[in-house]
Amino acid sequence: MRQSPWAGGAAKPYGRLLPGAVLDLTAPPVRPGRPAEGAQAWTLLLSEQGPAAEAAGTDALTAAEHGVYDGLEPGAARRRFAVVRGGLRLLAAARLGCPPGRIAVLDGTCPLCARLHDSVAAAEAAEPVHFSWDRCGDLVVYALSGTTVGAGAALLAEDGAPDAAPAARRTARRTAGGRAVMRGGCVGPGIIVDRTVDMVAVPHGYTAAVVRHTGAAGQPA
Repeated sequence: MRQSPWAGGAAKPYGRLLPGAVLDLTAPPVRPGRPAEGAQAWTLLLSEQGPAAEAAGTDALTAAEHGVYDGLEPGAARRRFAVVRGGLRLLAAARLGCPPGRIAVLDGTCPLCARLHDSVAAAEAAEPVHFSWDRCGDLVVYALSGTTVGAGAALLAEDGAPDAAPAARRTARRTAGGRAVMRGGCVGPGIIVDRTVDMVAVPHGYTAAVVRHTGAAGQPA
């Protein structure tokens, strides 16, 4: 029997395995509601996204994002922007229960340290949801949570070196951990927080991790 490319079995010995639902931009939106306790993850392969996915992603963009999309030359980069950004808005819209264009998204690099921090999507009369995403080659991984969260992905080496897989997993965990920083957390002393680290079920050839805050911030480090 052919093993599913979404099994992600290689990650099991290195941490809890978080299911990575395959994001289908052309499918009806999932039932609105807050994320379940803990983080939720979705994966998307850019090479599998056709015109229908691009159209669905484009429909979810704001006017400002449409301006960015229209300014790109038709092709892979333009489709990637629509799919990745539109996919994020569709996921957040499903969680917040409102149209994707009415969601305020706080993301991008921090103006103080130029790093990608934990990001938040919010809508009127809805509690904000924390999100993170990362792209590695063909793979995009998203994470949503009720608390500060970070996502990271890495490419597994093709040469079969025995230390390649652990090194890639460390890269994914490090990327995710670096993005699970509360907005403003880069200012002043470091803050100790309780965190969980989950590996994500992703297609063969990749590894991904999600880091999430599980408790209130403690004392300055």
